[in-house]
Amino acid sequence: MKVVNIQAIDTLFSDIATTFNRQHEAHSAMLRAAKRLREVCGCAPTAALTACMDTLQQEHGAHGVQVIREGFGFSLAVKEQEVPEELRRVQQQLEALSRSTKGVLAWRTVLQEMTSSVLQGQAELEERIRAANPEYLDQVRLEGNLRENIQKIGLARELSEHYWESASCVLREMAQAAGLVLEESPGNE
Repeated sequence: MKVVNIQAIDTLFSDIATTFNRQHEAHSAMLRAAKRLREVCGCAPTAALTACMDTLQQEHGAHGVQVIREGFGFSLAVKEQEVPEELRRVQQQLEALSRSTKGVLAWRTVLQEMTSSVLQGQAELEERIRAANPEYLDQVRLEGNLRENIQKIGLARELSEHYWESASCVLREMAQAAGLVLEESPGNE
Protein backbone atom coordinates (compact mmCIF):
# COMPACT_ATOMS: atom_id res chain seq x y z
CA MET A 1 0.00 0.00 0.00
CA LYS A 2 1.14 3.50 -0.74
CA VAL A 3 1.29 6.24 1.85
CA VAL A 4 -1.43 8.93 1.79
CA ASN A 5 0.20 11.04 4.52
CA ILE A 6 -2.58 10.70 7.11
CA GLN A 7 -1.55 8.32 9.88
CA ALA A 8 -5.01 6.89 10.60
CA ILE A 9 -5.69 6.16 6.92
CA ASP A 10 -2.21 4.76 6.34
CA THR A 11 -2.67 2.50 9.36
CA LEU A 12 -6.03 1.31 8.02
CA PHE A 13 -4.49 0.45 4.64
CA SER A 14 -1.64 -1.36 6.39
CA ASP A 15 -4.14 -3.31 8.52
CA ILE A 16 -6.08 -4.31 5.40
CA ALA A 17 -2.89 -5.51 3.71
CA THR A 18 -1.90 -7.49 6.81
CA THR A 19 -5.36 -9.07 7.06
CA PHE A 20 -5.36 -10.01 3.39
CA ASN A 21 -1.88 -11.53 3.72
CA ARG A 22 -3.09 -13.63 6.65
CA GLN A 23 -6.03 -14.90 4.65
CA HIS A 24 -3.72 -15.60 1.71
CA GLU A 25 -1.39 -17.59 4.00
CA ALA A 26 -4.35 -19.55 5.39
CA HIS A 27 -5.54 -20.29 1.84
CA SER A 28 -2.07 -21.50 0.80
CA ALA A 29 -1.89 -23.68 3.92
CA MET A 30 -5.35 -25.07 3.11
CA LEU A 31 -4.27 -26.00 -0.42
CA ARG A 32 -1.09 -27.66 0.88
CA ALA A 33 -3.03 -29.62 3.51
CA ALA A 34 -5.59 -30.79 0.92
CA LYS A 35 -2.76 -31.88 -1.40
CA ARG A 36 -1.02 -33.79 1.40
CA LEU A 37 -4.30 -35.35 2.48
CA ARG A 38 -4.86 -36.64 -1.04
CA GLU A 39 -1.31 -38.03 -1.09
CA VAL A 40 -1.66 -39.72 2.30
CA CYS A 41 -4.99 -41.25 1.23
CA GLY A 42 -3.46 -42.42 -2.07
CA CYS A 43 -5.84 -40.34 -4.16
CA ALA A 44 -5.17 -38.54 -7.43
CA PRO A 45 -4.10 -34.87 -7.09
CA THR A 46 -7.41 -33.75 -8.62
CA ALA A 47 -9.64 -36.14 -6.66
CA ALA A 48 -12.48 -34.70 -4.62
CA LEU A 49 -11.89 -34.80 -0.88
CA THR A 50 -15.10 -36.76 -0.47
CA ALA A 51 -13.71 -39.45 -2.80
CA CYS A 52 -10.56 -39.60 -0.66
CA MET A 53 -12.62 -39.99 2.50
CA ASP A 54 -14.69 -42.71 0.81
CA THR A 55 -11.49 -44.54 -0.15
CA LEU A 56 -10.20 -44.16 3.40
CA GLN A 57 -13.47 -45.56 4.75
CA GLN A 58 -13.28 -48.55 2.40
CA GLU A 59 -9.64 -49.31 3.20
CA HIS A 60 -9.77 -48.66 6.95
CA GLY A 61 -13.42 -49.23 7.82
CA ALA A 62 -12.39 -52.01 10.19
CA HIS A 63 -10.66 -49.37 12.33
CA GLY A 64 -13.94 -47.52 12.77
CA VAL A 65 -12.85 -44.34 10.97
CA GLN A 66 -15.34 -41.51 10.73
CA VAL A 67 -15.15 -37.88 9.70
CA ILE A 68 -16.53 -35.69 12.48
CA ARG A 69 -17.66 -32.15 11.82
CA GLU A 70 -18.24 -29.60 14.58
CA GLY A 71 -19.08 -26.08 13.46
CA PHE A 72 -16.51 -25.10 10.85
CA GLY A 73 -14.02 -27.68 12.13
CA PHE A 74 -13.60 -31.30 11.18
CA SER A 75 -11.46 -34.25 12.18
CA LEU A 76 -11.04 -37.98 11.73
CA ALA A 77 -12.16 -40.19 14.59
CA VAL A 78 -10.68 -43.66 14.90
CA LYS A 79 -12.44 -46.04 17.27
CA GLU A 80 -9.39 -48.21 18.00
CA GLN A 81 -6.98 -47.39 20.82
CA GLU A 82 -3.92 -48.09 18.65
CA VAL A 83 -4.17 -45.79 15.64
CA PRO A 84 -2.14 -47.05 12.66
CA GLU A 85 0.53 -44.63 11.41
CA GLU A 86 -1.24 -44.05 8.08
CA LEU A 87 -4.44 -42.99 9.88
CA ARG A 88 -2.43 -40.78 12.23
CA ARG A 89 -1.03 -38.95 9.17
CA VAL A 90 -4.55 -38.56 7.80
CA GLN A 91 -5.67 -37.15 11.16
CA GLN A 92 -2.79 -34.64 11.10
CA GLN A 93 -3.58 -33.50 7.57
CA LEU A 94 -7.29 -33.19 8.34
CA GLU A 95 -6.41 -31.11 11.41
CA ALA A 96 -4.21 -28.83 9.29
CA LEU A 97 -6.92 -28.62 6.64
CA SER A 98 -9.56 -27.80 9.24
CA ARG A 99 -7.44 -25.11 10.92
CA SER A 100 -6.51 -23.40 7.65
CA THR A 101 -10.07 -23.59 6.27
CA LYS A 102 -11.41 -21.89 9.41
CA GLY A 103 -8.70 -19.25 9.01
CA VAL A 104 -9.72 -18.48 5.43
CA LEU A 105 -13.36 -18.10 6.47
CA ALA A 106 -12.58 -15.95 9.53
CA TRP A 107 -10.14 -13.60 7.78
CA ARG A 108 -12.64 -13.07 4.97
CA THR A 109 -15.20 -11.71 7.43
CA VAL A 110 -12.68 -9.28 8.95
CA LEU A 111 -11.44 -8.21 5.52
CA GLN A 112 -14.97 -7.62 4.24
CA GLU A 113 -15.72 -5.27 7.13
CA MET A 114 -12.49 -3.33 6.71
CA THR A 115 -12.68 -2.93 2.95
CA SER A 116 -16.38 -2.06 2.91
CA SER A 117 -15.82 0.92 5.17
CA VAL A 118 -12.96 2.17 2.99
CA LEU A 119 -14.82 1.72 -0.28
CA GLN A 120 -17.99 3.38 1.04
CA GLY A 121 -16.02 6.32 2.47
CA GLN A 122 -13.73 6.92 -0.50
CA ALA A 123 -14.99 10.46 -1.14
CA GLU A 124 -14.46 11.35 2.52
CA LEU A 125 -10.92 9.96 2.37
CA GLU A 126 -10.14 12.10 -0.67
CA GLU A 127 -11.45 15.17 1.14
CA ARG A 128 -9.35 14.43 4.21
CA ILE A 129 -6.25 14.10 2.04
CA ARG A 130 -6.95 17.45 0.34
CA ALA A 131 -7.55 19.16 3.67
CA ALA A 132 -4.39 17.75 5.27
CA ASN A 133 -2.16 18.59 2.30
CA PRO A 134 -2.68 22.16 1.07
CA GLU A 135 0.03 21.95 -1.63
CA TYR A 136 -1.52 21.08 -4.99
CA LEU A 137 1.27 18.71 -6.10
CA ASP A 138 1.07 16.85 -2.77
CA GLN A 139 -2.69 16.53 -3.22
CA VAL A 140 -2.30 15.13 -6.73
CA ARG A 141 0.37 12.62 -5.66
CA LEU A 142 -1.46 11.50 -2.52
CA GLU A 143 -4.83 11.23 -4.26
CA GLY A 144 -3.09 9.06 -6.86
CA ASN A 145 -1.73 6.90 -4.03
CA LEU A 146 -5.25 6.65 -2.60
CA ARG A 147 -6.65 5.55 -5.97
CA GLU A 148 -3.93 2.88 -6.28
CA ASN A 149 -4.70 1.67 -2.76
CA ILE A 150 -8.42 1.51 -3.57
CA GLN A 151 -7.63 -0.58 -6.68
CA LYS A 152 -5.51 -2.94 -4.57
CA ILE A 153 -8.33 -3.20 -2.06
CA GLY A 154 -10.71 -4.14 -4.89
CA LEU A 155 -8.31 -6.86 -6.02
CA ALA A 156 -7.90 -8.08 -2.45
CA ARG A 157 -11.70 -8.34 -2.13
CA GLU A 158 -11.90 -10.39 -5.35
CA LEU A 159 -9.14 -12.74 -4.25
CA SER A 160 -10.66 -12.98 -0.78
CA GLU A 161 -13.95 -14.11 -2.33
CA HIS A 162 -12.11 -16.72 -4.39
CA TYR A 163 -10.36 -18.00 -1.25
CA TRP A 164 -13.66 -18.03 0.63
CA GLU A 165 -15.36 -20.04 -2.14
CA SER A 166 -12.48 -22.52 -2.08
CA ALA A 167 -12.73 -22.88 1.71
CA SER A 168 -16.52 -23.24 1.49
CA CYS A 169 -16.05 -26.07 -0.99
CA VAL A 170 -13.69 -27.85 1.42
CA LEU A 171 -16.19 -27.37 4.23
CA ARG A 172 -19.06 -28.75 2.12
CA GLU A 173 -16.98 -31.78 1.13
CA MET A 174 -16.04 -32.50 4.73
CA ALA A 175 -19.67 -32.10 5.78
CA GLN A 176 -20.66 -34.58 3.07
CA ALA A 177 -17.91 -36.98 4.22
CA ALA A 178 -19.34 -36.67 7.75
CA GLY A 179 -22.81 -37.51 6.40
CA LEU A 180 -24.14 -33.96 6.60
CA VAL A 181 -25.51 -31.71 3.89
CA LEU A 182 -24.92 -27.96 3.89
CA GLU A 183 -27.69 -26.06 2.19
CA GLU A 184 -25.92 -22.70 2.08
CA SER A 185 -22.31 -21.65 2.09
CA PRO A 186 -21.02 -20.59 5.53
CA GLY A 187 -21.22 -16.89 6.22
CA ASN A 188 -22.57 -16.06 2.78
CA GLU A 189 -23.86 -12.54 2.74
